[in-house]
Amino acid sequence: MIKHTFAITLALCVAGQNAVAQDAPAIPGDDRLNAVLWTMTSAEFEAASYMAFATAKTQLDAALKDKSHTAALEQNGRFSKLPPAIIMDIDETVLDNGPYQVRLMNDTISRPADLMSQWVEEANAKPLPGVVDFIQYAQSKGVTIFYITNRNSEKEAATRKNLAAIGAKLPDTFDTVMLERERPEWTGDKATRRAAVAATHRILLLLGDDFNDFVSAQRLPAHDRRATAEREAQRWGRDWIIIPNPMYGSWENASINFQFRAPIDERRRIKHDTLKALQ
Repeated sequence: MIKHTFAITLALCVAGQNAVAQDAPAIPGDDRLNAVLWTMTSAEFEAASYMAFATAKTQLDAALKDKSHTAALEQNGRFSKLPPAIIMDIDETVLDNGPYQVRLMNDTISRPADLMSQWVEEANAKPLPGVVDFIQYAQSKGVTIFYITNRNSEKEAATRKNLAAIGAKLPDTFDTVMLERERPEWTGDKATRRAAVAATHRILLLLGDDFNDFVSAQRLPAHDRRATAEREAQRWGRDWIIIPNPMYGSWENASINFQFRAPIDERRRIKHDTLKALQ
């Protein structure tokens, strides 16, 4: 009797588990899952972020002493007597948009642009590990920080609000938050905005999470981007400080030959073909 009762109980448990499994909604696949998870939860990302900004502090001190130094390829001529400045990207350099990426993964109905607009207007993004200390350090040294971002120019007020909330001091007398299309010549290529800063300030450091935060590389193929990174090897960790971002960026567009409007299956095929060729 005991064996018979146990068998019935076991059968009911298995049947119940199967019913639960059948009723549970399938978890949709998303190519960003591991990247977002790593960025938002891993000790490795936390450490990499702290390391980047600690390096930036050390290099800032060195650059302040060397009046002949500039970090920008766009800066030429006589700049030694110009006031010092650094240039920072905003998204995934100063502000952490990981929660937005989670929303994007979980909401398959809304347009990504609408979700991003809502997220930016909330002005509640938290700072990356180590960035607040670095910003305060640079400000204490009398260094002006210019924030060059490809956020839409209509989002300047919300962007300024978010930056102020984490302790960034923004001057009243001139603009240090430079958004895409704020001026006609300020395209997604940030070179024109770096050149505008270079006309008035000596640029000590560039900080960003994307290759375009350092060089003009919007349409460069992936192999040319790597060649450029190698050619400028002496600048990494000295003039240029990069924060890892595996979630999104121009690196992905380059990896699929800029076919970012292609269907997702086609983009995945291109990525797989690229990796197969590297075996």
